[in-house]
Amino acid sequence: MNPDAVVRREIRGRIATVLGLLGLLAGVLVMSSASPARATPYCGTRTEVGGAIEQTYIHLGGPGGTLGCPLTVELVNPDNVGRRQQFDHGTVYWSPRSGAYPVWGYIGDHWCTHGCEAGWRGYPTSYEYTVGSEIRQNFQCTVIHFQNLGGGTTKTWSDPNICV
Repeated sequence: MNPDAVVRREIRGRIATVLGLLGLLAGVLVMSSASPARATPYCGTRTEVGGAIEQTYIHLGGPGGTLGCPLTVELVNPDNVGRRQQFDHGTVYWSPRSGAYPVWGYIGDHWCTHGCEAGWRGYPTSYEYTVGSEIRQNFQCTVIHFQNLGGGTTKTWSDPNICV
């Protein structure tokens, strides 16, 4: 028998084995990505909260906390990358680059007046925090500020775009 033919047969056999293993791995990856994330129903409804959004929800006290009960299932944002879920008192936004953070109140109104996650400010990257008399929240390309000036007057603004 020709030695070159034996080597070619061994190489073909190895290639077939590698391709078979790659096919098996691809099947496992497809199955695992198609499996829904483990989610938990809250507030006596069938509306579930899961993944990073649920971690933020629990961090904020779950149903008895700041956000209240879930109003929607997890929704895909218009950019087809991020997700959001609406609750009684705010919405938790998630993206792979920013994580999951709640947006609500005057800061949320200001952000969504300017396009929410689709605007130049991007996704939220922090919880609200207080500096002096202001409440602030970081976003991918800016910080949004809120200040209660008293007498029913408020001021909400954002820093310049740091992403340009």
